[in-house]
Amino acid sequence: METDTVHVICLGTGTSHGVPMIGCDCAVCTSDDPRNQRTRSSIFIRTGGVNLLFDTATEMRMQVLRHGIRRLDAIFYTHDHADHVQGIDDLRTFTQMQRKPLPVYGPADALEMIRARCPYIFGDPDFRLGFSIPRLELHPLAAGETAQVEDTRVEAIEILHGERPIHAYRIGRFAYLTDCSGVPDRALEQLQGVDTLIIDGLRPKPHRTHFSIGQAIEAAERIGARRTFLTHLTHDVDHAQIEAGLPPHVRLAYDGLELDVPG
Repeated sequence: METDTVHVICLGTGTSHGVPMIGCDCAVCTSDDPRNQRTRSSIFIRTGGVNLLFDTATEMRMQVLRHGIRRLDAIFYTHDHADHVQGIDDLRTFTQMQRKPLPVYGPADALEMIRARCPYIFGDPDFRLGFSIPRLELHPLAAGETAQVEDTRVEAIEILHGERPIHAYRIGRFAYLTDCSGVPDRALEQLQGVDTLIIDGLRPKPHRTHFSIGQAIEAAERIGARRTFLTHLTHDVDHAQIEAGLPPHVRLAYDGLELDVPG
């Protein structure tokens, strides 16, 4: 595994609605605690001299501007749900600046769905539109396979989002499991030795396709990470209130959280 430090930025930590949620006046949606303001879930990783983006969330443009991100070396998709994909058009700015296509990795079914939803991106083989559209190279990545981005290895791990298999990812001693409701035995094997884990913990109450906070903590205990951060949080989660009741090694992620994971 890699020896470089993995620097992680939580660009977004919210559920598909985002927080505040449109039309809601609940205590979390009207909170002045910035940790309760959540854009759609995505992370950015810098390690081994490369910049990696995991999902192109709806607010991707705002997220990368906030953190001064000016270069991307690869994109990794966990799955093709709208809140994880809809920022894809803003990748054109990176391919314009870098003057070359971006490699894009993810489950084969997710990449095919992206191709079908965005035909304008993939329907210009003669390059007539130049860099006015995102220039993306799709690379299907099966569970258990590893993508190599320069010297950095990114391992795809199959988890469950309801009944649907999607990808989690491991980079060195860091792992990212968003939109997760089940961690199969094979995934548990692949996650052994992880130091820092970010995992879906939607809300206190159970949900059909996401871990609740209690279920996420149980899964984290099985994985055995030294520290765990919960993401993909709804407006049912008041940051200060919920975090006060968590075990010491489990915290809530928030937009802008930065983590350094040792190699």
